[in-house]
Amino acid sequence: MLIRLLLNILKYSLALGLLAYVIHSNWLPDSENGLAAVWQKHAVEGKPVHLFYFMGSIVLFFTGVCMTLIRWHMMMLAQDFALGFWTTIKIGFIGFFFNTLLPGSVGGDLVKAAAVCKNQARRSAAVTVIVLDRAIALWGLIFFSGASGAIFWLTGYLGEGVGASATKSIIKITLGFCSITGLGWFILGYLPQYRVQRFEGRLRRWIAGPAAEFWLTFWSFRCKPFVVAKSLLISWTGHICLTLSFYCAAQVLCDGQSIPNLLEHFLIVPLGLVIQAAPMFPGGAGIGEFGYGALYFWFGADRAMGVLASLVQRLATWIIGFSSYLVCIAIPAPDNSTQTLQDLPPC
Repeated sequence: MLIRLLLNILKYSLALGLLAYVIHSNWLPDSENGLAAVWQKHAVEGKPVHLFYFMGSIVLFFTGVCMTLIRWHMMMLAQDFALGFWTTIKIGFIGFFFNTLLPGSVGGDLVKAAAVCKNQARRSAAVTVIVLDRAIALWGLIFFSGASGAIFWLTGYLGEGVGASATKSIIKITLGFCSITGLGWFILGYLPQYRVQRFEGRLRRWIAGPAAEFWLTFWSFRCKPFVVAKSLLISWTGHICLTLSFYCAAQVLCDGQSIPNLLEHFLIVPLGLVIQAAPMFPGGAGIGEFGYGALYFWFGADRAMGVLASLVQRLATWIIGFSSYLVCIAIPAPDNSTQTLQDLPPC
C-alpha cells in the first residue's frame, strides 16, 4: 500500500512538474506568439474564444471515446460474454473518468476489470479481453501514425530539416514495429492445435491457471480475424475523430497565430497520442503538452500553440469525463440490456 502511494506521488510529481516547466518555458511575455499573449487577449482584455470549435472538439472527442467502447463491447461479445451495450458504455465511461480525472490512484482499466469480473465466472478471460482491447488500440494507433507519416513522406510533404529528419525516423520505427508484430501475428495462425494445447498445459503447470486462460483467449482472437479487423477499423475511425477534435481545439484560442493545417494534424495527433501514452505520466499530463509543442515546432508552427491546443483538449476531456460519470451513476442499466453473440450479425 505504501509503495503504491509513493509511486502515485512520483507519477503526479513528474507530470505536474513537467507541465509547469512546459507552460513556463512557453509563456514568453515579450512575444506575440507566447502563452502570455493569449492570456492577455482572452483573460485580461476579454476577447471572445471560438466556442463553436470548442464544442466541436468535445463532440468529436466524445465520438472517439464511444468508438473505443463499441470496440470493447464487440470483443467481449466475441468471447460470449453477455454484457449489455448500455452496461459496456456505463463501465467504459466510468473507467474513462478515472483515467482522465483521477489517474494513477485507481486506473480506468482496473475499474473496468473489477466491474466486469464482479459477475463473471471467466474472470481471467474478461481481464484478457480488456488487455487485448488496449493492445489492439495501441497497435492501431502506431500503425495509423506510421501510415499517415508514410503518405506525407512519399508525397514529399515532409520536406527537409531537423524536424523532418526526426519525423522520418519515427515513421521508420513505427512501421518497422508494425511490420514485425504483424508478421508474428500472421505466423501464429499456422501454429497447430496440439502445440496450442501443449503450451496451455505448460502455462497451467508452470505459472498459473490465469496465464493459461490468457493464452487461450489470445489464441481465440487469432482464430477470429474478422473480429480483429473490425476492431482495427473501429480504432482507426476513433483516431480520425480524435485528430479532428485536436484540430478544433487548436482553433479555439487561435487569433492568426501559425498552426499546422488539417492534413498535417493527421500526422501530428497520432504521434502525439503515442507520446501521451508514455507511462509514469497520469493522463498524459505534461508529456502530452511537451510532445505536441515539439511536434508543432517540427512543422514550422509556434511551439506555444501546440501546448495551448493540448491544454484546450485536456479541458474538453475533463468535461466529458466528469459529465459522463455523473450520467452513468445517475442512470441505472436496464435489466434486459444483455446481448449474446448470436444476436450480432455474422462476420
